[in-house]
Amino acid sequence: NPDFPALPARLRRLALALLIVGPLAAAHATQPIPAFAEVKAGAAPSVAVLLARDGTPLAERRVNPRVRRLEWVGLPHLSPALKEALLAAEDKRFFEHSGVDWRAFAGSLWHNLWYDRKRGASTLSMQLAGLLDPELALGRGGMPRRSLGQKWDQALAAQALEARWTKEQILEAYLNLAPFRGDLQGVHAAARALFGKSPTELGRAESLILAVLLRGPNARPEHVAQRACVLAERINAPAA
Repeated sequence: NPDFPALPARLRRLALALLIVGPLAAAHATQPIPAFAEVKAGAAPSVAVLLARDGTPLAERRVNPRVRRLEWVGLPHLSPALKEALLAAEDKRFFEHSGVDWRAFAGSLWHNLWYDRKRGASTLSMQLAGLLDPELALGRGGMPRRSLGQKWDQALAAQALEARWTKEQILEAYLNLAPFRGDLQGVHAAARALFGKSPTELGRAESLILAVLLRGPNARPEHVAQRACVLAERINAPAA
């Protein structure tokens, strides 16, 4: 290509991709960001519970067969151990960036340019943008997941999200909307189904497991345990 005569083939492809994807990404990023209250109101439980007069559960029935989601849980009622494990596993500079960890983002692009085993750099804000907009979570137009265009769209949407929401709202929404395992959506359903606990009662061991499930929701139990131990060592915490 005469426009890039001195660049290696991989760098030429990256430059061309940036030229092609840039305008499309900018156009998509103009989509409105929903209000936090709107997202919270829309995350209705998928289970209807019949209560006795004293509030004791008598029976329950699934009203959404595709997902198991319980009541939304506010950030103050989430286990501190869970929040610590989540940030260590997914976004250690969450409170420092404005939606995109550009240091990790650039490192990921460079790594993926040269190596077949891909490495992600999505912040919690970018991941939440994908949960709020399916077009940012899945490949579009036949493109694979985690394409350059998708990452760029996620980055722009994450910055727009942080301009409208607080960090606390982003963290709360992420933990209430993220898929954990099978049809379990949100930390309330995951904590209840996997450990028989409320999100407030989660200890360090359960929190480590839930944090690593976010990266591989349906990983084999032995792999989940191994990753939880690695995460425990990373944050200098006992695994049990």
